[in-house]
Amino acid sequence: MGGRYYLLLIASVTSSLGNWVYRLALPLLVLHLTGSALSTSLLYAIEYLPFLLLSLPGGVFADRWDRRRLLIAGDATAGVIALGLALLVVMDMQVIWPIYLVAFALSCVEPIYHPAFQSFLPQIVPPNRLGQANGWLQSGENVTTMIGPVVAGGLIALTGFEVTILVNALSFFVSALAILAIRATDAVTRVARTARASLTNEIREALAYIFRKNKVLMAGSLMFTGTNFAIWLIQANFIFYLVSYRKLSPDVIGIVLAAQGVGAVLGAAVAGRLIRQIAPARVLIGTTALAGLVTLFLIPLHSPVAIAIVWGLLYALGSINPVAWFTLRQKIVPNELLGRVVATTRMLAFASIPVSAMVAGVIETSFHNFYLVIAIGALLRLLVAGLAYLSPLGASVRRLDRTTPVEGSAKEQESVPAPRMVRAESVQDAE
Repeated sequence: MGGRYYLLLIASVTSSLGNWVYRLALPLLVLHLTGSALSTSLLYAIEYLPFLLLSLPGGVFADRWDRRRLLIAGDATAGVIALGLALLVVMDMQVIWPIYLVAFALSCVEPIYHPAFQSFLPQIVPPNRLGQANGWLQSGENVTTMIGPVVAGGLIALTGFEVTILVNALSFFVSALAILAIRATDAVTRVARTARASLTNEIREALAYIFRKNKVLMAGSLMFTGTNFAIWLIQANFIFYLVSYRKLSPDVIGIVLAAQGVGAVLGAAVAGRLIRQIAPARVLIGTTALAGLVTLFLIPLHSPVAIAIVWGLLYALGSINPVAWFTLRQKIVPNELLGRVVATTRMLAFASIPVSAMVAGVIETSFHNFYLVIAIGALLRLLVAGLAYLSPLGASVRRLDRTTPVEGSAKEQESVPAPRMVRAESVQDAE
């Protein structure tokens, strides 16, 4: 896939590892300073707020400006903010609000960085390699999910918070240097340079594209909104379930949760090859339906090993799913709309998560039956898969079946959904 892609992969893995150091170090720092669970919970709320406020503007920025330079600026900004956080720790700051302020500032980088990153990939990877490229990126992220907390915990134990946060800052600067080393050819720097409307109008344009012009994209976006609702019914209270219903000890729970990292890595490892053989839309619907069926096995299982296997399998399917979605978006969204579409669809997917977690808590409190929560989550995933099959997303799969002359041909299956809309736009496909 070329040196430019491998530099981007290095940047992704490095910054992802740095993010894990930050995600563990900062809550532990707040807890160390305050001893308050409420203060730590408030930190998470503050970190989530920028995703609601800045995702849509972040998409506009990714479409307006040079994406490579935006990524470099994002990494450099995150590194500087992390250095500021380290300075607060060195100063032995006992007041908590400056740490909240820095945490908010650092979290503001991600919803601007992510659309640019997702939109940049198709500019350096050939269209027929997008599935593999996404799969490797997902694998790298999943590996850091496995080792990140271990690295962060070890650094805190051995060196304290100051050095750990400095390492976090260094990871962002390394990522910025890796992206800076990507050769800036015309293909890398080119973004549509038309007369720009206001921020509101550009967001409105993206919404109109998703909900009016590209019905396949709309169906996929709503599928992820529903899927996340079903997933977080269970995930938000899974540790509670393991402790209260299965009576597992903390060390055994750690082993069960480690299985999710293993499953995610394996899923991402096969995702690229799978998408080269099977249309991404078919993979999306199939993995969603299969995950619904697998979820039902959590109800009768008591053995920690069996629960770990099922949980790992769910994460494997959950890892394949976004790779298929990223690849599908890259194939059907025009380049000049890509950043806004990535940001908007991500907002739609995230919107259902807090609602789902609250609903799960209400059901458990009202009925004291988490098996009911699991059953609802599983059936909702099956329902979402069924509705997706009946939607324009499923119609694109059925149309592909009718037009593909040789079943199983990777070349034919990569010519995906909604070709009429894409060709009408007459623009390079993007993520």
